[in-house]
Amino acid sequence: MAELRPAPQADAAPSFSLTDLSGKTVKLPDHGGGPVLVHFFATWCEPCREELPALQRLAARSQTQPGHQPLTVLAISVGEVELRVRRFFEEAPVAYPVLLDMDMSVAREWGVRSLPTTFVLDDALTPRLVVTHDLDWDGIAVERLRERLATGNPEMETVQREENQ
Repeated sequence: MAELRPAPQADAAPSFSLTDLSGKTVKLPDHGGGPVLVHFFATWCEPCREELPALQRLAARSQTQPGHQPLTVLAISVGEVELRVRRFFEEAPVAYPVLLDMDMSVAREWGVRSLPTTFVLDDALTPRLVVTHDLDWDGIAVERLRERLATGNPEMETVQREENQ
């Protein structure tokens, strides 16, 4: 199991504009103002498939915090044809947008070298955390993750959930 690590220094995440499974164009800059999780995956990747529902549960937990913007999850399918991705999500639907990066241009621009890879962006869309490979998203405390993003000093031990939560 991988762990969240500080993301390489960047002023802002590379912008993108991708189509989701409903045909709608989704632009990263439209999601500023709250934390954003950008998840690169493929349907053939077993760890990726296991993370998708856990990411939904993480986003749902973030909605229970009054006074805070909920965590936005943007899942980006890398290098797959739309029909394959669509069929997968008909069987395993999620509530967050699933975007198509069929030519892998966005994954390349973000420096993705393995799947899954996930970036956690702060309110200004600056990458603060990154994880390559699978992570136990059910073990992440949203409150602590939010605090670490706000201070710009994200450390793994400060975002893991307590056993009694």
